Amino acid sequence: MIVRSWKWVAAMLLAAAVVHGVTVLFLPRFVMLRTMKGIAKTAGAANAILHAPRATSRSRGVVRPSPDLLYSICVYDLGATGAVRVSTHDMPETYWSASVFDADTNNFYAINDQQAKSGAADFILVPQGKSAAANRLPVVTAPTPTNRGIVLFRTLVNDEADVARIDAARHNAACAPYKTD
Repeated sequence: MIVRSWKWVAAMLLAAAVVHGVTVLFLPRFVMLRTMKGIAKTAGAANAILHAPRATSRSRGVVRPSPDLLYSICVYDLGATGAVRVSTHDMPETYWSASVFDADTNNFYAINDQQAKSGAADFILVPQGKSAAANRLPVVTAPTPTNRGIVLFRTLVNDEADVARIDAARHNAACAPYKTD
């Protein structure tokens, strides 16, 4: 009886370890791919920016979105274009950031208002093993072999009286195919 129970417990522990491993390895990518598909569909295509409406208590496009932030998002596909130019200019005097995530949800590059000069961010996103003649623009290499992911722009609404101005400024953000040759 004890031997039989031991084998059953070992089998259950092995099954639990396999389920845990599969979940940890594949669930983030599955969730991200599903999210990217929905965003690209709403934006009309990959490598096109979507300026999302302001988050409310019912918003769930992003996990636990902040109503104090305005979100703009772009699904990038480096396999389709070879390179993507990510830029923004004339940003408002409030916190803003541009973060780049790969298809496994890893954040591999970010820039914010404190790091950027003169309210602007401008860089070229390329896949591993590719360079870009970027006219002096910084080049960011995507570390993942999938060549797909998300660029997320966030802009803080620090004054409700300035929402329209801040919203107009965040529309300066762009994410578009870039010719490297």
